[in-house]
Order: sequence, then C-alpha cells, then structure tokens
Amino acid sequence: MVNASKYYIVEASALPEIFLKVVEAKRILSTGEVYTVNEATKLTGISRSAFYKYRDSVLPFQNMM
Repeated sequence: MVNASKYYIVEASALPEIFLKVVEAKRILSTGEVYTVNEATKLTGISRSAFYKYRDSVLPFQNMM
C-alpha cells in the first residue's frame, strides 16, 4: 500500500532555519541571481547535501488574495 503525502501550511517562524535557507536558495536560483546550486548554497550558508535533501519538500505558499 502506498502512503499518500500529507501537506501542512506552517508559519515561517515555526520552521527550522534550514528550511528557510533552502527556500531562499531556490528563490535565488529561479530568479537568475546565481546559476548553480553551489553558488546558491554558499550565499545562503547551507550545504549542498542539505539543499538536495529538502529541495522537493519545502515550497513557499503563494497568497492569492
């Protein structure tokens, strides 16, 4: 049996700092400020392995209002 993924909306202040840094690294990659994961992780102060571990698990919530 396959477990379905569960999602939660959590206030940013309740998250561990690593999640916030991963989101920031993803943002600077997507905006073209830097071109490589290595550059993004250096700027945010996280390891590449932490970035790759959490990159698909942490997404910013876009408020539609």
